[in-house]
Amino acid sequence: MTDQQLIYYSGEHLMHELSMLWELAEILPQRKASTETSALVESFGVHLRTLIDFFYREGRLDDVTAQDFLDATTTWKPAEPAALSKAHQRANKELSHLTQARISGSPPRKEWNTAALLKEIDTVAKEFAAKASTKKLHPDVLKFLNLAPHATVKWIAANVSHSNVATSFATSTTIGNVSTATQIITKLGG
Repeated sequence: MTDQQLIYYSGEHLMHELSMLWELAEILPQRKASTETSALVESFGVHLRTLIDFFYREGRLDDVTAQDFLDATTTWKPAEPAALSKAHQRANKELSHLTQARISGSPPRKEWNTAALLKEIDTVAKEFAAKASTKKLHPDVLKFLNLAPHATVKWIAANVSHSNVATSFATSTTIGNVSTATQIITKLGG
């Protein structure tokens, strides 16, 4: 990808992954058990796994990783913390596949410690922001990653638009400089 394509990509897609994880980590501890809460936990796990892949794993084929945003002379290969490795495996085994490794019932080990996992991602994300090329990383992503923890959710509310819409046609909407639109396209009338 060109530098300009990476700027656009990070402003839309990386910002979406980051903002979703931050917002979900904020709201999940306040929720009671329900179908909706279960869906939000699963969403948290999926966004967490995506960011673990982005920051720590080598991409395959057309994957975009943190390494794509570094200048050729910059080296940065963070060590993946055990807590994130375990969370990545859980997301694979418990959320994305029907496996025998799924945890049955409601034991304490089935809980997702959203605050601790977010802290781990926040740490590597801030390291990434310090290493990434400003010629490749969208300025809004850089701004977001340099915010104090208490300011992130408020910043997201003012600067990021989440638009998950079921519609018979795809549209593209950008509010401000960032769009995190995910459209579900359905065919109406057979």
